[in-house]
Amino acid sequence: MARFFPSIAQLAAFVLSAVLLTVLLIIASSQFALGALIQMGVSIPFAVRLDTTLHDLANMWPLITPIFGIGLLIAMIVAGFIARWVGILPDLVYALAGFAAVGVTIWALQALLQITAIAATRELEGVIVFCLVGGLTGYIYHRAAVRLSSTR
Repeated sequence: MARFFPSIAQLAAFVLSAVLLTVLLIIASSQFALGALIQMGVSIPFAVRLDTTLHDLANMWPLITPIFGIGLLIAMIVAGFIARWVGILPDLVYALAGFAAVGVTIWALQALLQITAIAATRELEGVIVFCLVGGLTGYIYHRAAVRLSSTR
């Protein structure tokens, strides 16, 4: 019979991937916002870009982490079932699940709030970057879970 509760390795891998997802999404969001200002002709020195990014990291994580973390959690659970069922290319399954988790979360936020809550996702490029970050973190989740499981 399969285990119902996740292993310590899976929990650690999830925390790592959720933290990475949060950090990368906030950095991307900050850079898209600053890029929009630059397109309007505003000069933004590197020090201001760095300070703004650090400010956003310090202040946006309590909102971004639970919203996207729940989506990532659901996706990794479903990916676990799919990866066992398919039996091949589990890295790809988890990466696609992370990609989809972020895309569905963005879509759900827009449907629920009737606005685009995250400015970076107003354009297709932002949605793609956010989804690619989700794919990367899904892949990292699986690799970390495998590596942590094998070290026990």
